[in-house]
Formats: sequence, C-alpha cells, structure tokens
Amino acid sequence: MHYVTNAHTHLELTALTHLCPAQPTSFLPWLARVGWKISRLSREEILSAIAQGIAELKTYGTTHVGDITHSWLSVEPLLASGLNGIVYLEVLGLERESAMERLQEAQKAIESARHHPNYGRMQVGLSLHAPYSCHPDLLRAGARWCRAENVPLCVHVAESEVETEWLLRGRLPGQARVLSPLVRATGYLPTSVPRQRPVPYLAALGVLDAHPLLVHGVYVSDEEIALIAATHCAVVHCPRSNHLLGSGRMPLERYLRANVPIYLGTDSRASSPDLNVYAEAQFACQLHHRYVPEEQIMALLHQPLEHSL
Repeated sequence: MHYVTNAHTHLELTALTHLCPAQPTSFLPWLARVGWKISRLSREEILSAIAQGIAELKTYGTTHVGDITHSWLSVEPLLASGLNGIVYLEVLGLERESAMERLQEAQKAIESARHHPNYGRMQVGLSLHAPYSCHPDLLRAGARWCRAENVPLCVHVAESEVETEWLLRGRLPGQARVLSPLVRATGYLPTSVPRQRPVPYLAALGVLDAHPLLVHGVYVSDEEIALIAATHCAVVHCPRSNHLLGSGRMPLERYLRANVPIYLGTDSRASSPDLNVYAEAQFACQLHHRYVPEEQIMALLHQPLEHSL
C-alpha cells in the first residue's frame, strides 16, 4: 500500500478557516479566538466541516490521518471514510472533578467505538489536550488508562514559548503578559504552576510511559529530545502552523539524530492554509534546507500512522 500520512488534523476546525492568519501572528490571541468560536458552532456546522475536511484529505491523496476531535463528532465520519489512522477524543480541563468526569465519558465512548463494525483501519484514541490545559490528575489518570487498555494517546506539547514560560515560571513572556486574564478565562492557563518544562512535566506524571504521539515539540532541549527517544514516543511536525502562529522552527535535525519517529501534519484549517501534507513537506524542505536533506523530509510522508504499545 502507498502511504500518505497527515498525522495531525482537527477536521472540525475546517469551519474556522477565516481564523487562519495570513501572516505570522501571536499564539495566545489566536488560541483564545479558536476556543471562543468552536464553542459556538452548531452540531450541523461541525459535521459539515468534518465532511469538508475528509473530502479535502482525499483530494490530496491522504491515506492515513491522525485527527483530534474536541466535539467527538469526527469519529463516525472517519470510521466510515475508508481512511486509515487514529481519531483521538480530546479531553481537557483544569477543574479536577469536571475533568475526571469528562475522562470517564471519553473512556466509555472509546470502549464503545472499539465494537464499531468499521473499527480497525481507523482506531479511536484519547487526546489529553496539553500540559497547560489539563489538571495533573487528568494527565496521570488518562495516560495510565491508555497504557493499561492499549489505547492510542496524543498530546500537544512544547508548541510555543508561552507554554514553556508558564509551566516553568508561572508567567507569560514579554508583551503576552497583558493577555493573561483573557486566556485564563478561556480555561487554558492553570492557576498552579509545576515549575517544570513541558516534556519533563509529562514524564514526571507518567504520561510518556504511555508512548503518546506528541504534537509540535518545538521548544525542546537536547535532554528533552533524549527523554522522548528513551520513552519511545513519536512526534508530529506541523511547520506551516508553527510558522503562522509564531512558534519558530522545530529542531527536526536533532530529533532525527536521536532516532525519534517523526510524522508530518497540517494541523487545522484555522492555522494552516490547507490540508495538503505534500505542501507541508515542501514548506518543511524550505524551512530546514540547511539542516535536513530534502529526500529525508519527503520520506516522512510515507509512514503509516499506527499504534503499538
């Protein structure tokens, strides 16, 4: 089989293409706008967006996809799509009780999906949104359950300088500090600070033991890359989204030297101009031309997205 893998999408955000920046912008205001807008989409709007996203993936020859769904509505369409890959039910929350209740709901939904007649080519997993948007008990319990039940896990991590500064020092960098009240109101910034960088924080909570698919991984040290490699995690590189959200250049060459499995992903239409993973690879070739040979980057397109714990 010829594999073309887009390892990171949010198909439901195809409804928010108007939020995709034309030029690089700041991560925090964009995140706040997306959180506000998605909560106001109707079920019909979300399902229509998912259908559009699936059609776009097929137009560009995609065979494998890793989709994260906040609404959980992309499960049925993807199971029926004929595509391969994994659809992850997203859970987040900084208030412990409600976050753990949502996790229990996700566990039941994932168990139910495993009995779907089309389950197999498309699997269903769990997404713990990010270290900064999940209560630590949610991160611990979610990862522990995924490991025990052999459920695919996905986590956004080290995407922006904002994330690292907040988790490490409890403050936002530079001019972003004025946005703290706005972003906290959306439920994305915790009130307690672990005083750790994102990757070691996930390791301390046992999340990396479940071998999650880590998305973005831009702000990482050599030691953190070694930790990702030692725990047998894979990373998804989304260079166009990183560029448009001002996240900088992911150190792809250092990941490859450490033998970390790397996939390419477009991210959502709210932060990327299309779902064409070939265009993503071409952008990556330009971005990393001094660091990684073009043929090595293009080869990243042709790996099946599979889960094996």
